[in-house]
This record gives sequence, structure tokens and C-alpha cells, in this order.
Amino acid sequence: MRKNTMRFGAPAAVLTAAALTFTPAAVASSTAAPAAPAVSAAAVTTVDAQPLTKAQKRAAKAKKTRKRLVKVAKAKKRSGAQYVAGASSSRRFDCSGFTKMLYKKVAGKYLPHYSGAQMRKGKRVSKKNLKKGDLLFWGPGGSQHVSMYIGKGRMIGANNPRSDVKVESINAPWWRNKYAGATRIIKG
Repeated sequence: MRKNTMRFGAPAAVLTAAALTFTPAAVASSTAAPAAPAVSAAAVTTVDAQPLTKAQKRAAKAKKTRKRLVKVAKAKKRSGAQYVAGASSSRRFDCSGFTKMLYKKVAGKYLPHYSGAQMRKGKRVSKKNLKKGDLLFWGPGGSQHVSMYIGKGRMIGANNPRSDVKVESINAPWWRNKYAGATRIIKG
């Protein structure tokens, strides 16, 4: 009997066809295991990975983009970026300018510079189905404020000149009664 060895000469487990073949009679003689179909050594030696489908590739890309959106948004919080009403540059912005800048920089997606228009841009999602990167809106038709969901019931947004970019709970008392809905811009 020949030993299987790894590429660098280290001994591997000794496998024989007898060790890998289970017959119904052999299995039936054992009281601990139920009958199993016969398995040959050839069936055990190779495992082929299936290529990803287009939908799986799209979902993986979307997940990566959502994660990067959150990373860049948190970096803006630490960088000292300022809230300025009506602005939408990379260092100064209001709430909709913040989300507009993030989506353009990270995902290459254009969003209008008005929260109500941003709300109409994506696909509506329920609060219980939020994913990182989804946009959250407050006020009639989403006209008063927009923030981005970052996971675990938290959001990040440019709220006002006193707090600039801020992370807080989506269920904070001040926001709870004004919630208008959420949209998903990154599909997949």
C-alpha cells in the first residue's frame, strides 16, 4: 500500500479504497450509524467549486460598495468636515450634500441635491429590511432630512452646524416621529 504525501514530503493520512468505501452490509452491522449509500474513493477525491452567477457577483459587489460607503462616511466624521447649509463639496455639505458626495465618490451614482428628490431616486425599503448604505428620510416626502444607515440600528448624517457629521440611533426620540421612509440606491 502506498502512502499519500503532500507536496513538501510531509506524510498525509493513509487512505485506502477500503477505508473510503461503505457498503450497506458494513454499515448495517454498526448499531451507531444508519444505512448509507456506497461512497467510492473517486467520489471523495475531487470537489469542484461552481462559478458565481451574475446575481451572486452583483450581490457581492453591492455588499462591498455598501461597506465602503460606511467606511468613507465614518472617515468624513473624523476628518472634521463641516455642515454648511446648501453646500455639497467633499469638505462642506448639508445633509443631502453629504449623501450626494458619498454616493458620487464611492459608487459613482449621481443623486440630486435635495432630500425629497433623493427619496424618489431609489427603491423603497422597510425599516426592518435596511442594509448598510440605505438612505433614511424625515419630514413630509423626505423633505426635511436625509441620513445613511450604517448598520446595527445606527445612522450617519450631516445634521447641523453644531454637530457636523454625527452617528446616532435611527430610533432616537427626536427622529422617531418624523420618519418618512428609506430607499436603497445600491441594488443587489
